Amino acid sequence: MKKFLLFASIAAIFASCSSKSKFELDVNIRNNNSIMNKEIFVVQRIDGAIVSTDSAKIKKEQFSLNLPYKGAALMTVSIPESDVNEIMMASEEGKIQLNIDGVKPRIGGSPVNDRLQAFLQQSDSVSLLFQKLDNDYNSQNKTGTLTTQLTDDYRQKKSQLLKENTDRIIAFIKENIDNPIGEYYFMTNYILFPMDRKLEMNGFATQKIKDAFGIK
Repeated sequence: MKKFLLFASIAAIFASCSSKSKFELDVNIRNNNSIMNKEIFVVQRIDGAIVSTDSAKIKKEQFSLNLPYKGAALMTVSIPESDVNEIMMASEEGKIQLNIDGVKPRIGGSPVNDRLQAFLQQSDSVSLLFQKLDNDYNSQNKTGTLTTQLTDDYRQKKSQLLKENTDRIIAFIKENIDNPIGEYYFMTNYILFPMDRKLEMNGFATQKIKDAFGIK
């Protein structure tokens, strides 16, 4: 009877361990042999506090990491001593994907990460538009073809592009205000925006965010 109880206890412990929530991070690497045999680190944070740290050696181009799910968290993936910048994602139950082509990451596989990937792609496109606008203006200035009208046009276009980009960022934050990605972008952008846009964001801020910024 004692042996039976002992085996039952051990089985219960293993069952408890195996039932803990986990999720999969599928990693696919292309065109970057330099990160092979390096360590990949995954850190999950909830409300700024680290709740999980995991690492593994990269031995092949395709692999999966089974990670503990502590709840909706802000997750960063880094490969120290490599040419790949730290990658921000959201930890979500199920299976999420990280594709690294060269040094360019692409994330997806879950609702929040799919939205974040689309937002990041739009951000890249907007950066190119700002860059082209500035390059054209500087080129006209260097060649002496710049006029008052062209300067006014440049300022108007840049102002309009800035407004549209701010609209885009605020819309993304509002759509994701109930998850760590939305909270992160609220925290990092709120102080940069003019008062009228801050008041707009106050309208959909969660109580946690209001408490952090002293919003009434």
